[in-house]
Formats: sequence, C-alpha cells, structure tokens
Amino acid sequence: MISKLANKFRRITTNQLYLPEIDGMRFLSLSLVTLFHIRGYFLDKTSIKFIDDPADYHWLNKLFANFDRSVPLFFAISGFILCTPFAHHYINHGKKIQLKQYYVRRLTRLEPPYFIVMTCIFLAQLVMGTNDFHTLFPSLLASLVYSHDIIYHHTPLVTVVAWTLEIEIQFYLMAPFLFRIMALPRTARRCLITCLIIFFVVMQNFYPPTFLSIYGSAQHFLIGMLIADFYVCGFAIDFFKKQWAAIAAPVILIAMFLMPRWEDSFSMIGLLCALLFPFMIGLLYYIILRNEAVKKVFSYKFIPIIGGMCYTTYLIHYTVISMLGRLTVKVHLTNYYIPNLLLQFVLLIIPIMLIAAVFYLYIERPFMSKKLMDRLMKKDKHLETTNMQSETSLSEEPEVGRN
Repeated sequence: MISKLANKFRRITTNQLYLPEIDGMRFLSLSLVTLFHIRGYFLDKTSIKFIDDPADYHWLNKLFANFDRSVPLFFAISGFILCTPFAHHYINHGKKIQLKQYYVRRLTRLEPPYFIVMTCIFLAQLVMGTNDFHTLFPSLLASLVYSHDIIYHHTPLVTVVAWTLEIEIQFYLMAPFLFRIMALPRTARRCLITCLIIFFVVMQNFYPPTFLSIYGSAQHFLIGMLIADFYVCGFAIDFFKKQWAAIAAPVILIAMFLMPRWEDSFSMIGLLCALLFPFMIGLLYYIILRNEAVKKVFSYKFIPIIGGMCYTTYLIHYTVISMLGRLTVKVHLTNYYIPNLLLQFVLLIIPIMLIAAVFYLYIERPFMSKKLMDRLMKKDKHLETTNMQSETSLSEEPEVGRN
C-alpha cells in the first residue's frame, strides 16, 4: 500500500531516469524555509508571557533565523538541474537540447499550476479579508507576469514567497545562453564560473541590490552549474564515496546556518562568509550526489516524495501559516518557549502537507506529463522519440518550490 501511495505521488518524468536524492535536496530546502516562516509568525503573533526568555536560546535562535538561507539552496538545485542536460551535450557530445523544447517545457510544466495556485490564494485572501480587491488585484497581475519586484520594488502581496519564482524565471530565460560556458575547455569554464561567483558576491557587497532580482542571487545558480560540470565529468567520484564525506555533510550543513549574517554586515568577515556560502552549498550537494551513505538518507522513503511536491508546497505554505496561524497561535502548551514553538510546528506542518498534497495531485502533477508539450510542439512520432531521449528528468524542474 505504501508503495502504491509513493507511486501516486512520485513526480512524472520524461523518461525512466529518476534521482530521488535530488528530491531529497528539495525536501531539505523546503523543510528549512517552512520552519523559518512558522517560527517568525509565532514570535510575531503570540500573546504568551513566557516564563523563560526566548532570547536565552542564542544558538537555536541563530540557527532558525538563518533558515532563510534555504532559498539559495533551491536556486543551486535549479542551476544544477537545468544545466546538466546542456553539460552532457557540450562536454560529452550528448544530444542537443532544442531551445523551443526547453522553453515550451518550462511554460507547460510551470505556468498553469502557478496561475491556478496564485488565483486560489488571491481568492482566499479576499474571503478572509486580508486585503481588499483594489489593493490585491494589481499585485496579482504583476506576480502572474513575474514582475512584481521590478514594478513595485517590494515582495508580492498575494504571497510573499513568489519573489523567488520571479528570480527563477529570470534565470530560466537566460540559462541556455549562459550554459554555453560548458563548451569551453574544462579548466577555462571552471575558472570562469568560479570567478563569476566571486564577482557577484563582491559586487553585491559594495553595490547592494535595490530590489530582489537575479543580480542578488546569481552566485547560487552559478554554483549549481559548477556542480553540473563536476557531475557530468565524474569528478573525484571515488574520493567523495569515502566515509569522511558522510561525516562532513552534516557538519557543512550546520556550519552554513551558523555562519555570521553577512546580509546585515559589510565587514570583511561578512564578505568572507558570503564568499564561502555558495561553495559550501556546492560541496554539500556534491557529497549528496556521490556518497552512497548520504544519498540513502536523502532518498529514504517519504523524503523524496515530499521533496517532489516542493513547488506546490512552497507556493502555499506561507498562506496556510498566515491563515491558520491566527488560530493555532492561541493554543498553548505550558508557558515555556520551546514546547510552544514545537507545538506550532506540529499544528501547522500537518495542514500544510495535506493541502499541498491535494494541490499537487490535482493541479501540479497533471502538468508534469509531456503529452501537453508534445501537442503544442506538433511533433511527429520520430521527432518525439528523439527528443525524449535528449532530455533527462534532471531538466524537468526548476525549483524554488519549483524553485
């Protein structure tokens, strides 16, 4: 029965190649950003007079406060997933990816569920009285064309998390042209990608972005490209299979979220941390992809299933927290901070997953089928077979949520 349920929720891919550890990586990013938003809402809305002081839990608070860094984890996954088929072509002389196919796939896979979910959230906000129509409708229109931050220079009103999807779209549009870097000789392309990562981090430090755009996140997509390069070339496979890598993975993960907040500082330490962060993501992800022990953890049972629903879950989770949180925040479990925080996690994560599962099964998953794209492209059977062989499931997704 569990196997049947898993197959029902498993993402649809264009061929039989499926790497569950990638959905495990999505699960990690999704879990952290969800915990970050639940904690933030609870601290902002709770009326509990705690016996203990939440500020006393310094390291725990620092860890949770830095979980907003899980969004770059999504961006790195997108860079890796989208770049890998192109890297196969340029490096291993694999099948050429047709640009028309690439863009139509993005359109048919992502836009319908995005439009439907955003409209549902818009209507829910009107019913709940969160915002009035005249305020919310222009924001919805701007979000539907992925231009809210460009137009208004603040996060979308329909759901704040949609800003990340706007950046994802900016990357998708330019990605095939950026991936031409993979045609360069090995040393040249790796040096170029590394220099670009350093360049963007340094530029952001001295010339901070005035609104949310790909300029402020380019290094995270680029590190995904570097991972794709290493993955396709089979870089140091035996080295990363060793036991040290399995031990290093959780250490790297914890270090990533306990590093000083360079976002609030322009010091040399802040700049150093900002420079290290994308490379730490790259090292962690490459360990997950190559080390069998770590891969098993990220591929374990329900983990890739939930990770496979990350696009829908990411889109709806903040809305569910905002709407149900006004009820759950009234439920107390003693007057201590930690028990009440854990209670909020339980009370909100369960409905988030249930609602996301419904949206995923009936809205997102049907659009994963390649049949719609085939009809739009009007392909004959021979061309269809050829193109299906040229794409792997690695090119299926974006991801911040897709993303």
